[in-house]
Amino acid sequence: MRRKLVLVLYSFIVTVFVYSQNDSYFDNGDWYKISVENDGIHRLTYSDLSSFGINLNNLNISSIRIFGNGGGMLSKLNSDPRYDDIVENAIEIVDLNNNEIFESEDYILFYAQSPNRWKFDNTTQQFNFIPHLYSEKTYYFLTISESEIGKRVSQYNFNGTPGYFVNSFNSYAIHEQELVNLIGSGNSWYGEKFEFQNSYSFNFKAPNISFNSPVYLRTEVAARSLSPSNFKVYLDNNVIQTINIDNILPDYATEYAKRKSQTANFIASQDEINIGITYFSSIPNSIGWLDCIQLNFRRDLIMIGNQMHFRDIDSKGVGNISEFQVSSTNSSLKIYDVSDPINIKLINSTYINGESRFTASTDTLKEFLAITGDMFFSPSFEGKIVNQNLHALDGDIEYVIISHPDFLQAANRLADFHFQTSNLNSIVITPDQIYNEFSSGAQDVSAIRDFLRMLYLRDNSSLKYVLLFGDGSYDPKDRIANNTNYIPTYQSISSLHPTTTYVTDDFYGLLDENEGLFQNDLVDIGIGRIPVSSLEEADNAVNKIKSYYSLDSFGEWRNIVAFVADDGDAYDGNTHMWQADSLANIVDDTYKTINIEKFYLDDYTQISTPGGPRSPDMQEDINYRIQKGALLVNYTGHGGELGWTQERILELDQINSWTNQHRLPLFMTATCKFSRFDDPEIKSAGEQVLLNPNGGAIALLSTTRLVYSSPNYNLNTKFIKTLFEKQNGETPRLGDIFKQTKILSGTAVNNRNFSLLGDPALKLAYPTYNIVTTSIVDTLNALMEVTISGEIQNDDSIRVSDFNGIVYPTVFDKKIIQTTLGQESCTEMPYRIQKNIIYKGQATVANGVFSFSFVVPKDINYEYGNGKISYYAVNEGNNLFDANGYDDSFIIGGSASGINYDYEDPNIELFLNNENFVSGGITDENPTLIAFLSDLSGINTVGNGIGHDIVAILDDNYSNPFVLNDFYQASQDDYTEGKIEFPFYNLSPGKHTLSLKAWDVFNNSAEATITFFVNDSDNFFISNFLNYPNPFSQVTQFYFEHNQTDRILSIDLNIYSVSGMRVANINKTINENGYRIGPINWSARDNVGKKIPAGIYLANLHVNTENGNFASKSIPIILLPEK
Repeated sequence: MRRKLVLVLYSFIVTVFVYSQNDSYFDNGDWYKISVENDGIHRLTYSDLSSFGINLNNLNISSIRIFGNGGGMLSKLNSDPRYDDIVENAIEIVDLNNNEIFESEDYILFYAQSPNRWKFDNTTQQFNFIPHLYSEKTYYFLTISESEIGKRVSQYNFNGTPGYFVNSFNSYAIHEQELVNLIGSGNSWYGEKFEFQNSYSFNFKAPNISFNSPVYLRTEVAARSLSPSNFKVYLDNNVIQTINIDNILPDYATEYAKRKSQTANFIASQDEINIGITYFSSIPNSIGWLDCIQLNFRRDLIMIGNQMHFRDIDSKGVGNISEFQVSSTNSSLKIYDVSDPINIKLINSTYINGESRFTASTDTLKEFLAITGDMFFSPSFEGKIVNQNLHALDGDIEYVIISHPDFLQAANRLADFHFQTSNLNSIVITPDQIYNEFSSGAQDVSAIRDFLRMLYLRDNSSLKYVLLFGDGSYDPKDRIANNTNYIPTYQSISSLHPTTTYVTDDFYGLLDENEGLFQNDLVDIGIGRIPVSSLEEADNAVNKIKSYYSLDSFGEWRNIVAFVADDGDAYDGNTHMWQADSLANIVDDTYKTINIEKFYLDDYTQISTPGGPRSPDMQEDINYRIQKGALLVNYTGHGGELGWTQERILELDQINSWTNQHRLPLFMTATCKFSRFDDPEIKSAGEQVLLNPNGGAIALLSTTRLVYSSPNYNLNTKFIKTLFEKQNGETPRLGDIFKQTKILSGTAVNNRNFSLLGDPALKLAYPTYNIVTTSIVDTLNALMEVTISGEIQNDDSIRVSDFNGIVYPTVFDKKIIQTTLGQESCTEMPYRIQKNIIYKGQATVANGVFSFSFVVPKDINYEYGNGKISYYAVNEGNNLFDANGYDDSFIIGGSASGINYDYEDPNIELFLNNENFVSGGITDENPTLIAFLSDLSGINTVGNGIGHDIVAILDDNYSNPFVLNDFYQASQDDYTEGKIEFPFYNLSPGKHTLSLKAWDVFNNSAEATITFFVNDSDNFFISNFLNYPNPFSQVTQFYFEHNQTDRILSIDLNIYSVSGMRVANINKTINENGYRIGPINWSARDNVGKKIPAGIYLANLHVNTENGNFASKSIPIILLPEK
């Protein structure tokens, strides 16, 4: 069954990542989260605890406990040691009257660490500053435990004979500001900017500095200049460093800036170290940045301030015993060994004449804290946390949704949906719940990975999929406005080079022992992200997923894969088209149930505009394919955060206009930055494709940074070969496809830039059953009437006898070779395509069996070759499933004998949006043409004969016809009639004329024409308000037209006498997809049913739309006396 969070108390602490602990401390009891920002002793007072909401009545001091894991980030490498769950810290409680009761004058002292750490480097013998990348605070947890005695600080007494005497110590200082991430990528942030101001000064306090020991300086800077430049570093106005920086190259795919770290040393002459830095460049528009200034130096061991940390690397050695001599102290001085910050110890020291001494074993590097007086740091209260127990989760969890708290409602709906539809064992948790147990409350990407690894290492683990439900940002610490750090991202160390920097969620799936550093690491689970930034977006995303499984989303589009390719622009030649065509051919040769559509930019004549070349025809064709739906849209070529190609064949406005909510493709985009989700300042095109609530895509395997075409092609090839292959007898979920694609395509940086935006637990719309032909003639000749039979089968080739529904067969003529135009740097490229439709219809499936008939058009290619039937079928009972299949075993060509010729023209009826439309009516700017066609022999859709296509002409623009062959479908079990539905977009306001010409299979033609008026849908408009008959004596019917289709309309129709008295009222709410409303019947009676007298009346129509627009019209009506 689906798992719920249950948290159970368990008091077992380990210092390495051992997954034997099955409970968290947070399972029960009251827990209060506090935060600190400094290293040192912190104090919690009686009033503090009272403000937390703790009941302090007769509180025994032994029951007070504090837990936390100290400062610093978790290691990225799985095999490195770490704490499992929170650990208890040794604390002191000052009980002034020693009555063991916590009272108003009592207080708690505990040692805490800031999130940033200093790490000793054995090679340089210096300390390096390690900033926490994800948190500005370190967190601790206070609890009251009546059943257990809290851990307390112990005394440290050491009686060995010292061999080393320490009266100076190693100290350090840092200046580092995190103000800007230069390319919005990677984990490096820079501080002061050298542009309009080219010099800065920095003052470092170094009290009691040792003047006979060197100061070690490390300066890290970066510069962006087209010529070599340099930084000069000054000590008291004397140059001590010149840092030469190479020039950058004027190429977008090279380093944005050059970075350099350089060291120097000097002897200080005073307790203040004054460092100045000036940037020099020989050309304008050069910019420099300071990363950090780091100092290592020695200080005399003289007490200063209230709290002073000290350590001595010279005293460290195997078996060493050292005596530390602290000057300028008093008898109240306390010294703690804080080398283990969880278990600090109070050192027994000796005070003599202003000096405190103590002896300690120094076989390892020891850290000490001297403290005098009662000036302590004060922690901040973060809140009381709800009991939790992630450690108690079993290994049967298959699907983890990590959701920001704002989106929990939607996340739980998604988990419930997967459980109900496929019994997927899911759990929904928040990042903070993970941080509490795995990183002591601090944000850390390794904590999320460690939690998933715990589940992964469970006995018989079922973990397969992880969804990160929330947007991410390259800024995990909210340094930029309007940040979107809902679920943190893993950012690369590389932060200046656009092709080596990356953001990746792969990190969360690196779960094996020696993984975590991206050294040939392979993902172990399927990971996806839905980058929502609001509950509305989250709900819309879940609604799209649920809709994807609904009956409304079944259709022939599940057999379509569209390959889209850029042209060569100035330099790339046929590279993108060749790659796309190679991928298309893999599908065409291997997975023949799929019908391939190819959209190659060099197939389209481009037009010149002031903004560059454009291809509106290709843009339009992409729109039509998206609106009709596809299982997969696979793009190869140039692109970015705003769309595809220099010719802008895909743009943001276009994406947000899509309304294909029941025909959602998976997008695969082998292009640059299309789905960069971690920039809070822009919602990338890929994100908008995913988050469009009315259409777009169900998911994307897409790029987040600059990428190269060759590794893109390699990954895309692995993706294509994975997409349609069953795994363990089951069709794969998106997470399976993602995982397998990543594993097969290797560990290069380029591959890390591909992310799955979408639900990894979603199954693509693969039909369940197979369709096979059971009867067909060997050869289909022109003008032959053909009957074809088939059946629905399972994977064991057994007929599915309870399948009752409709099959949609599409019969294609032979494959043809087309050639691109050879524009710009492209050369003419031949490619194969099978797109000419002989027949497209519908047939009844009864007990798994069907048959259909049609007449082969005269316009087929008369050469003999293999045709293809593509099948799609859907069951119409309570059991929701579908089927697909193909047959390419038959021949098409030649001409039939004994033909019964048809000389009659087809019949054509035209409407807009629905059959209520009347020529001359009004529409909005996006009407849908509906055409009903009929002919005794059927309609010609093959497209081989010049001039014999189904063609629509708008406003007599014969140079830009709309070829509608692919939009015609014959009626169910009747090839003599059928229907076209074709959407128009963005028509200009005013009058338009639309004509449609069609041919039957014998090449007899007919043409029909309608006129209509487009009114801007931003302004609600009604017209042609009338009633018929008028005059009338008994019943009349009202009609009107409007320009806002697919909207809920509230209709208020009032009938008034000539004196202004209202005699009747009709209220209706209507939601129709047409522009003409009616009939609204009125029987000449008032609201109580009484017949009103004959006469002249006024009918007033008032219509409100769901978004608050309204319009009204009035007409006179004449009521005659009854005969």
